[in-house]
Amino acid sequence: MLKGYIENNQATKAIQLFHKIKDPNYVIFILLFNSCAQLGSDEGLNLTKSNALVKCNDLTYAQSFFDASIKNGVGMYAVMMNGYNKENNPLKTLNLFYQMKDKNHSIIYLHVIKALSRIGDYKLSQSIIEQIPNDLLHDNQIQTVLIDMWGKSGSIDKVKELFDKISQSNQYQYAAIINAYGLNGMGIQAIEIYRQISLNLIDEITHICILNACSHSGLVQEARSIFENIPIKTVSIYTTM
Repeated sequence: MLKGYIENNQATKAIQLFHKIKDPNYVIFILLFNSCAQLGSDEGLNLTKSNALVKCNDLTYAQSFFDASIKNGVGMYAVMMNGYNKENNPLKTLNLFYQMKDKNHSIIYLHVIKALSRIGDYKLSQSIIEQIPNDLLHDNQIQTVLIDMWGKSGSIDKVKELFDKISQSNQYQYAAIINAYGLNGMGIQAIEIYRQISLNLIDEITHICILNACSHSGLVQEARSIFENIPIKTVSIYTTM
């Protein structure tokens, strides 16, 4: 498919497809650089090269490339932040955030909030969250990672306050609050939320989160009852149970 996009002068689609590939091989990278050659844009080339380096887990070279770039846009910062989060180096993600002048982008705050989730410092989290513009606070993805972050820092009041403000929760937000309750030993509350969810919004992740929540609270019978009523039991669900 990559080759087809390149042969039809659709370099942008080829690069978008590359970003979805988890473990690119040598041939994939050759096709990627052919796509870059079609773009002819320095910014596009730099972004694609950086993403390729991060995918190869070569963050040292990616950082050197980033530092050598004359002008790094939002995309470059986002790629590096994503790489450091995956490497479990959230402090470097925050260092990049502090360097930025134009921070008000949802993709940037998504990576920063994920970094804060790993750090688990309430005061630090609060100081950065206060900087998020109000319009971004209504973004579904931002709301989901915020629920996850507050849950991991033990700020369950913040979790409930945020969740209650969401007019129509999606499956990711339901899974996030169930997981947050579970992490804080509130299995009963997690089950109450689970029982409220429409069947069309319950997926594998939701089932795994509720089973884990029951486990954290020692609710063995409740977990067994939920497990027995799961229509399609995946390997991950069996493993969790």
